[in-house]
Parts: sequence; C-alpha cells; structure tokens
Amino acid sequence: MLTSNRHLAALIAALALASTAQAATPNDTLYAGQQWWLGAYNATDSAGVAGFPKAWDINKGAPVSGAAPIIAVLDSGVRGHPDLTANLLPGYNFVSKIEYANNSVGRSNDAIDPGDALSQAEHDGNLTLWDGCAVSATSSWHGTLIAGQLGAVTNNAAGVAGINWNARILPVRVSGKCGADVRDMVDGMRWAVNLPVANAPTNPFPAKILVIGFAGIASCDVNDANANIAAAAKLYTDAIAEIRAKGVLVVAAAGNVRGAVGRPANCAGVLGVTSLNRQGFKAIYASIGKQVALAAPGGDGNYARTCDTELADTGITSTSDTGTTTPITFGYAAGSGTSYAAPQVAGTASLMWAANPNLSLAQIEAGLRLSARPHVQAEALGICNAVTATGATNLSRCSCTTETCGAGLLDAEEALRYAQAPASYAAPVRAAVSLSSAAIDACGIKQGTKIVPADPVVPAIPPASTPTAVPASSGGGGGAMAPWWLIALAFAAFALRREQARVR
Repeated sequence: MLTSNRHLAALIAALALASTAQAATPNDTLYAGQQWWLGAYNATDSAGVAGFPKAWDINKGAPVSGAAPIIAVLDSGVRGHPDLTANLLPGYNFVSKIEYANNSVGRSNDAIDPGDALSQAEHDGNLTLWDGCAVSATSSWHGTLIAGQLGAVTNNAAGVAGINWNARILPVRVSGKCGADVRDMVDGMRWAVNLPVANAPTNPFPAKILVIGFAGIASCDVNDANANIAAAAKLYTDAIAEIRAKGVLVVAAAGNVRGAVGRPANCAGVLGVTSLNRQGFKAIYASIGKQVALAAPGGDGNYARTCDTELADTGITSTSDTGTTTPITFGYAAGSGTSYAAPQVAGTASLMWAANPNLSLAQIEAGLRLSARPHVQAEALGICNAVTATGATNLSRCSCTTETCGAGLLDAEEALRYAQAPASYAAPVRAAVSLSSAAIDACGIKQGTKIVPADPVVPAIPPASTPTAVPASSGGGGGAMAPWWLIALAFAAFALRREQARVR
C-alpha cells in the first residue's frame, strides 16, 4: 500500500527524533549523579559539556581495525584501583631525584604513585632540597584521577565511567613531591612513543596520544633571553618535533593562573586546552591565550572565591585513593583544573582514531577544531581578556573568544562524525549559546563586568553564605567527594629544574 506524502514525512520526522534521542548511557553507579561532564549536552545548564553519550553511539573506543590507540598519561603515576587497573599497561617512573620520587630509588620500571604530599615541616627542615617546591599537606593522586577520566572500566555497574570504553592507558610518572623536572618530563614524553632514552628500557607499548596535565609559567621560546628557559624550551621543541614525526598527538593543559598559557601547552606542535565551567564560560582559574586550541569543562569547584556561591560546579569526578599523604585504598574524588579538561580532548581523539585508524595527525587536529561548537556567551560576565568599565583586565569567569580559548568548545559527537568522513565533513551551522540568569547577573555585578544602572536602584545582592570547609583528607570509596585539586605552575627561576609545583 502506498504511503501518503504526509504520512511519509511524519515517519521520517519520527525516525529523526528517535535518532536524536538515542544516546549511550553507561550503568556505572556514579555516572548519573556525579559525572555531569560525561553527560548529555544541554544548552540550559550543561552548555560546556562535550556530549559524549552521542559520540559513544558512533564509537565507544573499539577500533574498527587493528589495536586500540594507546594514551600515555604523563603525570604523578597511578594507584591500583579495581575500576581502572584492567585498562592500564606497564609504565615507567622518570622522576630522577630520589627525594622527589619518594620511592627510595628514583627512576624505575614502576609507575606507581607513592604520594606527593610535602609538609611545611619537611619543607622547612631542608630548604636547600625543597626550595621553590610548593607545600601541600595532602597527596593529590592526580595521575590516577586523569587515568580514570580516560580509561575507567566502563559499564561495569560500579564506580565511574571513562571516556574510552576500550581504553589502553600507559602511565608515565614524571612528577613527584616537587612537581615535574623538565628533563624528566621530556624523557617521559620520548619514552612514551618509543624514542630512545638513555638507561631506560624499550617501551613495548608506544602511545598514539600523550596527555600532559602540567604547565610551567615559562615561555617555550628557544631564543628566550633567560638561558635556562631557552635551554628547557629547546628540550621540549626538539622532543615534540620527533614525537609529531611519528604521527603522535600531544595534548597539554593551558595552566591555572588566570594568565598566559603555560609550558608545554605553549610550545609549537602541542594542542593546548583551557577549562570551562559546566555552563560553558571560562572557569575562574583557567589560563588563556592564542596558544589554546580548544576548550572543555575542567570543573570549577567552590573554593570561596568571588562568585563561587553563584556559579561554581562540583568538579570532575574520577578514580582516586583515600589516603591523605600515603596510599590507603581505592576511592573516588573530584578535581578542578585545566588538567581535567585536556584528557577530554585526548579521549575524544582516541575515539576518533578507533573509528578511523587511517586518520593522520593533521586530520585529528583539524577535525577537533572544525567540529567544535561556538563559544558560549554570558553578557553579564564580559569578554575574556577585555577591558571593563573600571579598566581592569577580565580574566575571571568570562565569555571566551577564538582569540583566548581556541576554536571553540569540544564537541565529541561532531568530532566522531568528522572521523567517519573527513573529506566530506561539514560542521553544522550553530549559533553561540547565550546565557542569562540571576546568578550570572549577580556575579557580573560582583566582578564589575555588569554595569548597574543608577536609576532605578538595583536591590542589594544578599551576602554569600559561608562555604563548607574543604576536607583535610580524600573522600572514601563509593563516590564521596574528595578535595578538589588545581594544578598550579612552577617558578621561572627554576625553569630548567622544575616544571611545576602543586597547590590546592
């Protein structure tokens, strides 16, 4: 029987609606309640998220041919965790100084994280050793958090989900109790892709993607007037050139000092990523600049800063350890920082390569940019790095532009659509989301980006309530929200020695 045009149109519309509604949903117990950054895109309250459920409808990380791309996490090492260990490959520890490595041996074939806490008493007891190192009363377990974002065991009815359901994660320990030494970092980068490193074994699992959650405040200019900075920049530049020649993607966090993009994200050939609030505007701490390629949500936790009461989100929940200074047992925690935004770009790239292993490095980088959504606009927060009515530079929570936060917001679904057909892909025409709310207006007034008219008189904003104190130790298993960690930056005077120090 022939179907009328009207009925046919209705059928097509229904099928399109069903297709739109389809979205993979993992059954991990903390996914729905705490992993908003892995949830569905929503222009109302989740305009910053990458939309992984729709991307998973296309590919969850299972390669259409060959082996799944390996992601190297250059960080503080990892802890054993039942929600992660199955997806970990044998790694290596490149922290060379024994005291910083906190493992009694220095470099070793063990990427386990023993903890990176540095007490004030320990610091003050040996200023020669710890000079320039940031004091931190508790260990961060940062590498475990990042590894879990990318490769937590997913759809296992427990814990958290990861970006890539078929992940292969290579832990490369490059940081310890005093951040990351530049030479250790560069050796770790080289080893991760199986380039030769003196006195280190051959890496049998070379990575296709490197993700770096550290950012130093120095430039990556090999001609810098400071000889130490120039020497460190050359180490990075030479290594990155060799790594890219192997077709490997390098993704790095932009930094958390509300300033210039940090190193190595500011090095040529690195895909720098800055951080967004859940709603899609720039997170308060995030560094920005022309070296940023993309923006993604990195958490914007409440630390009692300006506008936290109105606009803070709950951070990025992932795998962790319950120990305060030394490891105790597995758990889950939430963090905030550009280091939590970078893995989302790296994880999306891994899904793209799984969907189409023939993509070149240039195509991956182009596809991530081309498929990005327009930057979210919140008029009351002002434009990032714009001059406000008071003459101040706006680097707090603000609206990103392509000059400050890269090509746009990471869109995982569209990146996967590009991967399927890069030659014919055309990005959909999308208007920038415009945000307006009482909370955003209140923040704009507080930070001076929303001008209050003299007449009529605007009612006074009630004082913010006193925030709950940050716990002194990590939360336990089962999804208790632990302290939120920000990756901070090292000091220029130590540009060749230490790439970063950690603060809360």
